[in-house]
Amino acid sequence: MNPIHEGSFDQPDEGILYVAIGWRMRRPLERSIASVRKFLNLPITVITDLDGIHHVDVVKKVKWNRTPGYAVKPAFIPQLPYARTMVLDTDTIILRSDAAAPMRLITDQYGYHAAAVQSLNGRTDEVRVLSCTPSCNSGVLFLRRSPRVRKAMKLWRQYYPGKGSEEVFLTRALLTAAVPTFWLPREWNDRGRGNQSQRKVRISHPKPIKSR
Repeated sequence: MNPIHEGSFDQPDEGILYVAIGWRMRRPLERSIASVRKFLNLPITVITDLDGIHHVDVVKKVKWNRTPGYAVKPAFIPQLPYARTMVLDTDTIILRSDAAAPMRLITDQYGYHAAAVQSLNGRTDEVRVLSCTPSCNSGVLFLRRSPRVRKAMKLWRQYYPGKGSEEVFLTRALLTAAVPTFWLPREWNDRGRGNQSQRKVRISHPKPIKSR
């Protein structure tokens, strides 16, 4: 497969987005892409500063002069290359063919504009919207390219201070922009806590890359 490098092109209605900045992302990215190709029939776009990315549909090369880390997410995820985008961290692994089923939630049929899994980090008070709003985990996101989501993406960039975890600011942005969000079960973003039957896990997301 020869990926398209930037330029103008027609994009399908739905697909997968990776943001891979820094050489440490290459190996986990290749593994994650292989798992997508095994189980899902969706186009893949990669925003990256790496050369030689294979088995994807679109590669968008960017320059990043800072240390790679969480800041790349609010910088690049808001580009949302598809009308319905499944955003995956490079260290995620697809384990079942129904891993992309939440794409159907972010349609007019069900009315949601975003879907995510609540984080296990206990940052309830840090979201600073309501005390009952824990942050989502940004390693697996389903986002609809709608006016509300675009507003949330703009707010995410505004709220993020430029360093540290970006998840509480993403959650704050989704709530502030009144984005209808469906909270998925942990089987769609399994952090290996041992609470889920491995037969039911759709997306595995082991501990973070050390550089973050």
